Amino acid sequence: MAVDLSDISILRGPAMPVIRSLGHLRPPTPEQVAGYARLHHLHFSDGDTEHMLESIIGSLEPINACEEADEPAIPLKHLYRDPGRAPREGEDPYNAFIRYCEVRGADSGPLHGKTLGVKDCIAVAGVPTTNAGRRTPAAVPTEDAVVIERLLDAGVTITGKTNLDDMALGLGEGSAFGAARNPLNPTRSTGGSSSGSGAAVAAGLVDLALGADEGGSVRIPSAWCGLVGMKATHGLVPSYGMSYVDHTLDHIGPMTKTVADNALMLEIMAGSDWRDPQWVRAAPTAGSYSATSGHGVRGLRVGIIAEALEPAGATPDVLAAFETGVKQLGALGAAVSEVSVPSWGMSPAMLSVVLAAGLYAMTTSYGLGSGHLGRVDPAVVAVNGAQMQLQADELPWMLKTHLLLMEHLRDAYQLVPVAKAQNLRLELRRQISTLFEEVDILVTPTTPQVAFELHSKRSTQVEMDRRIRLSEAANTCPLDLSGHPALTVPCGTGAADMPVGLQLIGPHFGEERLYAAGFALEATR
Repeated sequence: MAVDLSDISILRGPAMPVIRSLGHLRPPTPEQVAGYARLHHLHFSDGDTEHMLESIIGSLEPINACEEADEPAIPLKHLYRDPGRAPREGEDPYNAFIRYCEVRGADSGPLHGKTLGVKDCIAVAGVPTTNAGRRTPAAVPTEDAVVIERLLDAGVTITGKTNLDDMALGLGEGSAFGAARNPLNPTRSTGGSSSGSGAAVAAGLVDLALGADEGGSVRIPSAWCGLVGMKATHGLVPSYGMSYVDHTLDHIGPMTKTVADNALMLEIMAGSDWRDPQWVRAAPTAGSYSATSGHGVRGLRVGIIAEALEPAGATPDVLAAFETGVKQLGALGAAVSEVSVPSWGMSPAMLSVVLAAGLYAMTTSYGLGSGHLGRVDPAVVAVNGAQMQLQADELPWMLKTHLLLMEHLRDAYQLVPVAKAQNLRLELRRQISTLFEEVDILVTPTTPQVAFELHSKRSTQVEMDRRIRLSEAANTCPLDLSGHPALTVPCGTGAADMPVGLQLIGPHFGEERLYAAGFALEATR
């Protein structure tokens, strides 16, 4: 039987009669319709405006039906939740946390007894999400991110929301709560944007941490803090529940002290979920990453990406540590050769364009995004909208730049540069994928330089923008663009005795290869 969705009472039932003749949503005024038309270069007469208003009112009826319907809810599985408090003065020497909290997982499981720090752009129900900005109101999600739900199922206890660059844009200095400091040398950066997660694990304040990676934000802090960090194949780890940057770039990844902890976390986090906005052609499943311990690398074909060395700006100290790591792979039985990815050096430029377009679409839709079938938290969308409309001046400078840049590219160049960058991105992906016909894994230095010194005082937004250069992400951002998995492991130290990371890259869904090599390298330390 056909149902007339314009009759809201059908959805509400007889106990909840409709009392608003037009429903919850109010129609626009004629002046608003005329203004909206001008935004889209439409030229309406007064009569056109009147007729359009009539059409819009008619179109609001089915939208009202959806608006007033009861939304399916997801019950929380783990109910002990103390939203906690901000750190007190002197309590957090590395400025790793924005908030201490306690959320207890299952009473048993592979992570029972372990503590977890969560980057404060990943939803933990009942605990405010600041995205490292001081905009209000802060979102308080009512649902856990998928990865949080899975880690709690495994028995972990969440003890804090960790610091990051405001809206995850930066290299560790852009938080409204101040920069996180590197526990190995507090005058140095942890890298970004998952700065607090790196500091918290390196200082032993948590056993495990989550980061988010769109250009290197899991791997850069891991490398600079001497940790293990994984950006898995795009789509392997569900991103539902994070503050999105772009659904084709977003990754959530584990940050740990050991390869074993990292592999175990990924096993728990990985696998498809019906809520996930990431689009993958087949439902991915978790691999047996922990079981690769002891497999070794004998016979493994390892390709060194030539463009990721001096051409990427790698300094002599980083190259020396990287060479030591590569020699260890050779001594363990791997066959090492040099390979080429011609488009590698263009990756920061590609990311600049793709990131600008993604941020524009995500920000102007208040985090809703487009082109996906993922679940959406309407309360978070409402908070994002309120912050954008009422406190746009408090947005990070980089985001403001991208918003205005995209308006210019749309107005003056019809977005053609964005279309070209998309095609360059696909060519990069093809070049990397093709190499796995001749090698098993690829290797690069994770970052071209070791952690830089922090400014001695709080920087202005403009000063931070000038300092942020995608050169530090020259070897990490290509894998966000291409979606290939990448694992960083420590391989020595460079200038000022700061850690250097070696990045292992695999084919799509080839994480087992990377962990096998990671275990082998870790055993030589």
